[in-house]
Amino acid sequence: MRMKYDLDDETDLVRFDRRQSRIQRHMLVAFALGLAFGVAGAVVQHTGLSQVQAVFDPYAYFLLSAIVGATASGPGWAVLSSLLSTVTPAVFALAGAALLEGYETDVWSRGPSGADLILLAVFCYGVFAYAARRDGYWADLLAGVLGGLLLANLLDKAVLGLLRYVPDFWPGPALAVAVPVIGMVLFLRRGLAARLRGLAVALAMPGALILIAPVV
Repeated sequence: MRMKYDLDDETDLVRFDRRQSRIQRHMLVAFALGLAFGVAGAVVQHTGLSQVQAVFDPYAYFLLSAIVGATASGPGWAVLSSLLSTVTPAVFALAGAALLEGYETDVWSRGPSGADLILLAVFCYGVFAYAARRDGYWADLLAGVLGGLLLANLLDKAVLGLLRYVPDFWPGPALAVAVPVIGMVLFLRRGLAARLRGLAVALAMPGALILIAPVV
């Protein structure tokens, strides 16, 4: 709901000023976290620690966008802060990688089109995370889908025989990502019942992947 303020009223003026301050702090935090994640991503890739990189890329960027988007003060600010938390890590990761390894480094280990799709997905993830903080069963479903998509992707990498199986992804990297993803689903919903519904949807998606995987 859009808040209306009477700027001639001193109380409303104070409330308006506090809200604007919160929005400014939120945007600054989104930028600072994006910068930190971007630099950390470049350093992680430069060190060559494959298991750490498997955790960080791209799951850390999705979780960052979700937290930033979910805590925004309104839908427009959710879009703007999600965009900021998506673009800032990419720019600083590219800059860091250029300094550490040279300008031909592909920071996200994908071609340009793949990186573009990941950036779009990360941005949309933050916007949908804001929507998942609203009231209603549809928000429970949305929160569960956001978590379930990442959990299904984890399962696809962790289980031998599935399409994107990655050796040594289980148990360390998979669990290191799964725990904060589940925490994100719980954070997005309010109340025990809503959290349980969201969690049920999130866990059902990787379960469905197991069922359809032999057919794929």
